[in-house]
Amino acid sequence: ILEVLRRLLVIAAALLGVGVLAVVGNTIRLEIDGRRAEIEVTKLVGGSNSFVRRPFLYTGVLYGFGGALLAWAIIAALVIVLGAPVATLARLYGSRYEVHGLAREDVGVLLAGGAVLGWLGAWISAARHLRSIEPRA
Repeated sequence: ILEVLRRLLVIAAALLGVGVLAVVGNTIRLEIDGRRAEIEVTKLVGGSNSFVRRPFLYTGVLYGFGGALLAWAIIAALVIVLGAPVATLARLYGSRYEVHGLAREDVGVLLAGGAVLGWLGAWISAARHLRSIEPRA
């Protein structure tokens, strides 16, 4: 049964990762649409797609990192709120179980993973939408 739960957890994590890519990608698409005139002018004076894409990639990294920070804060709050009730329940069953927060390595993986997912979503969205924007002569 633990193996089934582990597989379900991996599937849920993958679906959440795809969700992050979709949300960041849609947000970047909206930012690109909002800056369409600025992008056209930049391309008109010789700016490449990679030059135009860079600020959107930074934004995607910040969104991903910010989302990971928020997730870490929620986990920390849940550990604080649920620590005492779980300890009480464990004592009732003669157990010494305690709720712990994320280890430093796990926090690093969470923050880096969030930043990478944000960057990837921004890159996919920016590459897709910047190709369709060409300056009007």
